[in-house]
Amino acid sequence: MSLDMGRNRIYKEFEVLRLRWEAAQLTWQDVVRHEFTEQYWNPLDQAVLTTLGALDRLAPVLAQARQECAGREWL
Repeated sequence: MSLDMGRNRIYKEFEVLRLRWEAAQLTWQDVVRHEFTEQYWNPLDQAVLTTLGALDRLAPVLAQARQECAGREWL
C-alpha cells in the first residue's frame, strides 16, 4: 500500500466514523457522552488530524527520495 493510499484510507474511514459519531450525539445526550467526548473523541479527532497533516508533509519528501534514487542499484 502506498503512502497516499494509506492516507486516503485513514481519511475516508475517519469520515465514516465522524458521521456515525454525529448521529450518535443526536440521541446520546448525558454526562457520560460528554465525558466520552472529552476523554476519547476529542483526542482521537486531534490525533487523526495531526497524523493526516504529517502524512501530507511526508509524501513530497518520499517522492523526492524515490526520484533521486530511481535507477540506482543498491548493494
